[in-house]
Order: sequence, then structure tokens, then C-alpha cells
Amino acid sequence: MSGRNKYKLDLMRFDKVKERTVYLIGDIACLVGHILYFTMFCILAVKPMLILNIFSVAFYSLMIWLIFKVEERRVLVLVALVEFMVHACLGVYSLGWGMGFGMILLFIMPIPFYLPLNKFVTPYLFSLVPLSLYIVMMVIFGRPGVGGLYTFNDPVLKNIIYSFNIAVGALIMLYISSIYMINRELMQYKLVVKNESLKKLAAIDPLTQLFNRRAMGEHIRIMQRNCEQTGKGYVVCLGDIDDFKKINDNYGHESGDDALKIAAGIIGRNIPAEGYAGRWGGEEFLFVIPNAGVKEGAECAERIRSAIAAKKFSAAKGDFSITITIGVSTGKADEDIEKVISRADAQLYRGKEQGKNRVTFEE
Repeated sequence: MSGRNKYKLDLMRFDKVKERTVYLIGDIACLVGHILYFTMFCILAVKPMLILNIFSVAFYSLMIWLIFKVEERRVLVLVALVEFMVHACLGVYSLGWGMGFGMILLFIMPIPFYLPLNKFVTPYLFSLVPLSLYIVMMVIFGRPGVGGLYTFNDPVLKNIIYSFNIAVGALIMLYISSIYMINRELMQYKLVVKNESLKKLAAIDPLTQLFNRRAMGEHIRIMQRNCEQTGKGYVVCLGDIDDFKKINDNYGHESGDDALKIAAGIIGRNIPAEGYAGRWGGEEFLFVIPNAGVKEGAECAERIRSAIAAKKFSAAKGDFSITITIGVSTGKADEDIEKVISRADAQLYRGKEQGKNRVTFEE
């Protein structure tokens, strides 16, 4: 398992929700609500509310276009809050306190807390406005015998209007709760991404995208514990790019880095899924295969060696190729890993002495 595969993230379900989409859903809901209000006040012939809802329908229709054009969308929300407050107060003034319009003022109080306002105290100040209006409306129109401009004595009609206003308020709370849930999920997602990024920075070699030496040590210890459970051994392979200094000297360090990246990719693709590969230092690579013997390790190492040797590179000073020598050793679950790596290193240098570009292993 190479580093590039281990740290691939699973996206959470809210990662693609855009701020504009959230505003758009709220605006469409407001538009539909005011169309229903407009229809209701047409039937009831409540002229002040009828005129206001003509304006409201036009405003929320325009707001759909503005959401796509205006970057500072919190201004649109604040204007919408003003419209809500005017609508609620005029509803109380026109139809009286008992129709439920005043409750809308309480339902919209949490909205400022979901806006990106600059100061901590600002949402509290904005929320005090609908609360103050609610208290004023209740004091003026909530007294016994005080009604609105229009009086409707039918209790069924009163219940319908009251229930409709409560339903509107409930939908407002549902919308606010949805925003909270989405924000919470997005924050959790961002924390996961941040944590995974930090883990990756701490565990992955930036050039080759394989595990670094520290991370390989951790994964080897985990592999040893797993091998204890299975009762099988493991294989350690240590490879070194042959004459790498000459590549840097003759073709430049950028070409050398490209060669390391290509070699790392070949190693990562050729080790088994349960194995681990890392950059051990400089031009050295270490890869381990659990639950395997020297035969499986040597075969894997040979596939890697031949694939690297067959790769052709292009540079400004000409084409070139690279080779790798790999030493293979086997270890047991209770064996000191440093000794196993030391034996692989001894096999690697035996291969260097025998002419390089080969796989050598314990007999």
C-alpha cells in the first residue's frame, strides 16, 4: 500500500452544498409563501396586506436573480428580515393580534446568528429588533377589545389564518435547523480534511508520494502484530537506484527527481495491496509484504526491477534510463525489524558488488 492510496478521502454528503444553493432554497420558499399570502388576502380583500404581498412577490422574484449576481448575500438576507418584520407588523395591524402574525417575529429571531456578521454582539442586536417589535405589537394589539382594521368573526377562518402563520413559522425554523445541520456537517468535513492533510504531511514523502521513513516504521510494527495473529512471516525489500549521482550530474537534479517519482510509482503499483512502500532515504526505497516468503518477495522485486529498467526518460541533455538493485530478506513476527532490514541491506550491497541491476535474496 503506497501513501498515495492510503490517504484518499471519502467525501461527506454535504461537501458540495454551496452557500448560494442554501440562499436560493430559502428565497424560493419565501416566494411561494408570499404567493399563498397574496391569494389569501385577495380572497379576504385585505387591501394593505394585498399591496404589501405584491411588493413581496416582486422582491423575492428579483432576489432569485440577485442571488446569482451579488456576492454580499447577507445584505439580501437582512433586507428579507426587514420584509418579514414589516409583513408581521402590518398583519397584526390589519387583522389583529389573534391571527398569529406576531409569532413570525419570534420565529425569525435566530436567523442573524447564521449570517457571517463581523462582530460577536451584532447577531444579538439584530435579534432584539423583532423581539422588541413583538413586545410592542403585543402591548398595543394584545389587549382585550383591541382589534385590527379588518374584523373576521368566523372562528374557522381565524383558525385557518392562525394555522397558516404557525406553519410558516415552523417552516422558518425547519430551514434554520437545516442550515445549522449543513454548517455542522461542513465543519466536520473540513476538520476531517484538515486532519487527513496533516497526517499526510507527517507520513508522506512529498516528492515520491510514498510513505516516509517514520511512517514506514509505524506500518511495519502494525504488520508485525498482524503476522503474530496469522503465524506467518513477512518479506522486507530494500532497493537503491544504481549510480543515481551520475544521473543528477549528467542530466540535472530535476531529471533525477522525475526518475525517483517514476520509480516510486512503479513500486507502488507492483506491491500487493496489503504491502507497504516508502522512501527510505535519498534514492533508497523500502517495501514490505506481509504473510509472504522469500520466493514471493523475490518475484515482486523482480517485477519492479524489470519495469524500472524498461522505462525510458527524456531530458534536455538526452534520453536515459535507470536501474535498481534490490535486496530481499524475510522476517518473523517476534524478530527485531532492524535486524531484518539490516539483512536486506546486506543483500542489496551484495547485488551492487555483483554488477547492480539485480535482485539478491537470502538462500
